[in-house]
Amino acid sequence: MPVGSDVVIKVTSLKKYFELSRGLFSFEEPVFVKAVDDVNFEIHEGEILGLVGESGCGKTTTGRLLTRLEDPTGGSVFFLGRDIALLESDNLKVFRRNIQMVFQDPYESLNPRTTVLQTIMEPLINHHIGKTYEERVEHVVKALEDAGLAPAREYLSRFPHELSGGQRQRVSIARALVINPRVIVADEPVSMLDVSIRAGVLNLMLDLRDKYNIPYLFITHDIAVARYVSDRLGVMYLGRVVELAETDKVIFEPKHPYTRALLSAVPVPDPEHKHGRIQIKGEIPSATNVPLGCRFRPRCPFSFNECGWEGKDLAAWLLEEENVAAPEHPMKTHIEEIEPSGFSLVIKMKEGGSSNKVLSFIESKVSELKDKMPMFQAVYAVNVVGGSKELVLGTKSIQVPGEYVAKEFLEKLTKSVEFRSRGHPLFGTILDARVSGATVAITVGEENPQKAEGEATKTETTVGFLQDFTKSLVKGGYSEFKGAGKMMVGSGRVTVTCSQAKLTPARVAREAAELVVKELQMNPRSGFYNLLLTPKADKSSVRIRLCCGGKKWEAFAGEAKGLFARMAAEGNMAAMGVEPAEIKEIKGPKESVVVSFVHTIEPPLIDVGGGHMVACYLFKAPAK
Repeated sequence: MPVGSDVVIKVTSLKKYFELSRGLFSFEEPVFVKAVDDVNFEIHEGEILGLVGESGCGKTTTGRLLTRLEDPTGGSVFFLGRDIALLESDNLKVFRRNIQMVFQDPYESLNPRTTVLQTIMEPLINHHIGKTYEERVEHVVKALEDAGLAPAREYLSRFPHELSGGQRQRVSIARALVINPRVIVADEPVSMLDVSIRAGVLNLMLDLRDKYNIPYLFITHDIAVARYVSDRLGVMYLGRVVELAETDKVIFEPKHPYTRALLSAVPVPDPEHKHGRIQIKGEIPSATNVPLGCRFRPRCPFSFNECGWEGKDLAAWLLEEENVAAPEHPMKTHIEEIEPSGFSLVIKMKEGGSSNKVLSFIESKVSELKDKMPMFQAVYAVNVVGGSKELVLGTKSIQVPGEYVAKEFLEKLTKSVEFRSRGHPLFGTILDARVSGATVAITVGEENPQKAEGEATKTETTVGFLQDFTKSLVKGGYSEFKGAGKMMVGSGRVTVTCSQAKLTPARVAREAAELVVKELQMNPRSGFYNLLLTPKADKSSVRIRLCCGGKKWEAFAGEAKGLFARMAAEGNMAAMGVEPAEIKEIKGPKESVVVSFVHTIEPPLIDVGGGHMVACYLFKAPAK
């Protein structure tokens, strides 16, 4: 990677969820495939960033998000200081000229009914490049020669079926190059080619990078190919980047257990080399039900108690290893149903079954196996729950003043845009942002008097970004920002004026559920830490189940009431929309045994030294 090179693409918290199609009259909650889930990386000028991982890990979806062939569910992709997810009409067309994609299968990505000339000339026509037909032909000829097809004019009248696989892929590369893009996304560009011609295409891409200083996102499942072309290498697993570093560091000093397992599967052309393969358990989990905590934990040979064990892990062990459903098992007469719920497992009793016997059985297994199995070390509590209840918090719509909207706007802006970070595309463009009443004052960097013709000024870039940012907030369900579109431009400053707005009951319910999780469910200082099942928010209420019985329910209702009263007094407007709590009986068994595990967040990417980023609890950031 070129030292000190500029950041061309910056990806922050990128997400793409695909909703599974449901029946016409289905009233169940929607199910989403989390194809890309909180991905972060940068691509520098002249750099090739490789992205590797097994099939289904989200590599191709990431590439399609970078080219706006897919719209993200969340997060940002910054290109030249603009978030591409927010671009529309003419701005989007300008972006598409600057980033191009080379697809995996040249047999499908080329139209069989158009000649090579027509195929490569089409982008020139779409983007109005070249004043005459002859000028466009010359552009096509130059692109073909750059792609290694010479003499180029011999290929102009050919159709795709008249080309070999390698020639087809070179035509695809020429089509991407002809409009002089700033970035190229190459999705498995050599996987469909014969081994004999792969090296030629890879060398071509390296030569073009050196000639034009074009950065690539190079997507592949072949680590050997990635090592050959990449300056840095990112390893993806189940929608996330779990390791990111310079290529040689990833290859020779792998940190993440998944990376080690991938590398151990690569054959070594040395008959005397002792190559012990690291075995990982099972298949990749479903992207519709991603494991809590570390998502590689169910298959990891090095997992331990802090990795995020959850109810479904214990449920699988009880059914598959302990075989409690077998007629001869002593628990068969007591256990009616086993229901995983996040970091808890609810074991429902049969009519006449003994919850105390099931409780003793679980406690004995925890005591027996906690020194042998990390899952049992992560068990926090085992309780008998009397009856089936839930706490219902009603919610109502509330009016919020412009001052509140402005404060929230600034919070979301600073969280989304790290403009004080030197690596961020808006560094030097946005210098500062402050709230004054119902306005947000944004300081803009000094304009460059030597800017190129057609290049946006820093003020224009800032205004464009803020307009797009406001639209994205409204689209994401934050309707109160509809009144944050009034912008005034002054000397070195852009001012956003916010008007009063209304928070809907559904929005209040969503934020109330987030408060319960943060302050009560996952706060170790809370008296209800690990005793709550994940709250469920709907259009006008929040429903909460508690893994305990007796007087704990009344205590929890009081704790919840005190939490929202305190947050409302501190100015949290959503807390003001929560109505008094009510304990309700729900259908279910009279008694259940609930096993609670230690709550664990997903390990973030941390720098373990020298820019080597790893998402694994085995490693911690070095002390500064």
